Amino acid sequence: MKSSKSTFVAILIIVVLVLVGYFIYQSQTNKKPEITKIGFLVPTLENPFFVDMTEAAKSMSSEKVKILVQASQDELKQNQIIENFITQGVDAICVVPINSESIIPAIVKANKASIPIVNIDNKINMESAKKQGAKIAFYIGSDNFEGGQLAAKFIAKKLNSKGTVAILEGVTGNDAAIQRKGGFEDAIKKYPNIKIVASQAADWNRQKAKDIFQAIIAAHPNLNAVFACNDEMALGVIAAMNSNNIPLNSIVVVGFDAIDEAVKAVKEDKLDATIAQQPKLMGKQSIELLLDLLNGKAVNKTYSTPLKVITK
Repeated sequence: MKSSKSTFVAILIIVVLVLVGYFIYQSQTNKKPEITKIGFLVPTLENPFFVDMTEAAKSMSSEKVKILVQASQDELKQNQIIENFITQGVDAICVVPINSESIIPAIVKANKASIPIVNIDNKINMESAKKQGAKIAFYIGSDNFEGGQLAAKFIAKKLNSKGTVAILEGVTGNDAAIQRKGGFEDAIKKYPNIKIVASQAADWNRQKAKDIFQAIIAAHPNLNAVFACNDEMALGVIAAMNSNNIPLNSIVVVGFDAIDEAVKAVKEDKLDATIAQQPKLMGKQSIELLLDLLNGKAVNKTYSTPLKVITK
């Protein structure tokens, strides 16, 4: 009798253990995978360059990775978006700042929340960042200074080292705008017979570039070339030339970014050249490297994507 009772207890214990094990297994099986949330902030989603970048970044999404894309060309709004990302509890933030200085306070807040920041394309002013205690996990982008130099050399060759040039700049205070213009001016100094007769910010905007170019050509009717610091502005120049019945082959126009519309314009002899960046590579690689970082792998502080001049 005692033996039967012991056997029953033993069987009961085994059944209980099996049931506990089963429920533990089920709970683990049905448990939702932990999701890594990454905030991705760009200046605009109206510019094909940033559309390509964000689409490439979003291609890295999965059941375990969620990319939250936001855009704003307003400096204050960009800071607010980063603060919202922090409130949402993102694991990391990728940012293309509209201004290289004003974004720093928001980065400091992200640092305090232990959220790594990845800087893409337009460089944050690292000297100011260091003074304010802001830290960047890593930077990925092209050498904009070199790109400006490539544009200057191309224009100089097309003009046979003699003529007048106008520059359409990007947003004031934007590192990419500063570097592209700076590289162009640095290289053009080597051609004493080429004179820069106008240089004005058109804020990366096609319509604004069109309006500004019309004012420039009115003041300098014998203008020989234009360096537009992005393709949107270069296409604005082409639109202005068409509106004013100026032959497209009479002024050398060079853009920057190699967006699809600009590359097409080059093939159709409407645009002379564009400096090619690789926004898709920037977007995709930024997420790949960031996931490595979050998984404890070592990453470099700087990654550079190559540039080249696109001509027909």
